Amino acid sequence: MNEENTQSEQPTVGQILKAHREQAKVSIETIAKPLKLSEFQIKHLENDDFQALGPITFVKGYIKNYCRELKVDSAPILAMLPAPPEPAKPANMQSFSRRTEKEASDSRLMLVTYIIIAIVIGSSALWFWQNATPIEEQTTNINIGNTIMSERQAIQSTNIEQQKTANDVDELRQEPVEQSTDFTNNEITQAVNEQTSESDTDKADISTIEMLFNDESWVEIHDGEGEKIAFGVKKAGYRMTVSGTPPFAVVLGKHNVVNITLNGEPIDISAFPKNRLAKFTLPLAE
Repeated sequence: MNEENTQSEQPTVGQILKAHREQAKVSIETIAKPLKLSEFQIKHLENDDFQALGPITFVKGYIKNYCRELKVDSAPILAMLPAPPEPAKPANMQSFSRRTEKEASDSRLMLVTYIIIAIVIGSSALWFWQNATPIEEQTTNINIGNTIMSERQAIQSTNIEQQKTANDVDELRQEPVEQSTDFTNNEITQAVNEQTSESDTDKADISTIEMLFNDESWVEIHDGEGEKIAFGVKKAGYRMTVSGTPPFAVVLGKHNVVNITLNGEPIDISAFPKNRLAKFTLPLAE
C-alpha cells in the first residue's frame, strides 16, 4: 500500500518545472521571454498538456531550454516523459486462394464467351457480304443519281438565298438605325468593366509565399483569415508555394536554412536568433 501511495504522489514533469520556477521566484511572463514562447505555452508545459505544444521533439526542446534558464539539470526530468505509443500491430493477412481460383475460373469463362461472340460476328459478316454485293451496285447507281439531283437543288437553293439576302440588305439600308442599340451596348460594356474590376480587386488581395528549404525544417503558416495553409517537416531541397490572404503568421524551426520570397520579393529573416523557433508575420513590419 505504501508503494502505491508513493507512486501516486510522485510529481509530474510539469509540476516539477513549476516548482523550480516558483522556487527561483520567476514569473511565467519573465521565463517566457528568453524562451521565445507565449505565456499559454508555458502554462501548457507546466500543466503537462504536451499535445498542445506539437511533436514530442519540440516538447523536449522546450523542457531543456526551461531548465537551462533556471539552471536545473534537465536529464532526470526528460526521463520522466511518457514513452511514445507503440505502433499498432498489422492485422493478420487473410487467405485469398479461393478468390484467386474464382478469378481464374471467371477469366476462362470470359475467354470462351469472347471466342463464341467473335465466331458469330465473323459468320454474320461473311453471309452479309456474299448476299449484299448485287444490292450494293444498285444502291451505288441510285446514290449517284440522288447526288446529281441534290447538287442541282443545292445550286437553285443557293441562288434563291443570295437573292433573298440582297433584298434584305437593301431593306436594312433603308431602315433608320435605332439609338437604343447603342445604349444597350454601352450598358453591357459598363457591366463587363465592373466585373473585371471586381475580379482584379479580388486577385490583389491574394499574396503568394515561396520557401526553399536548404535543410530539414519544421514550418507552420496561417493566413490572414486564420486558416492553416502549411504545416509539417519539410525535407532539404523542397520548394513550397502557398497562397492566401495576408497577413501570414509564420513559425519556422530552422529559419536560417530557409529562403523566403513574398510575391516574388525576397524576405530577410537573418536577424532572428539562430537555433530557436522564429515567429514572425509576413509582410514584415518595418
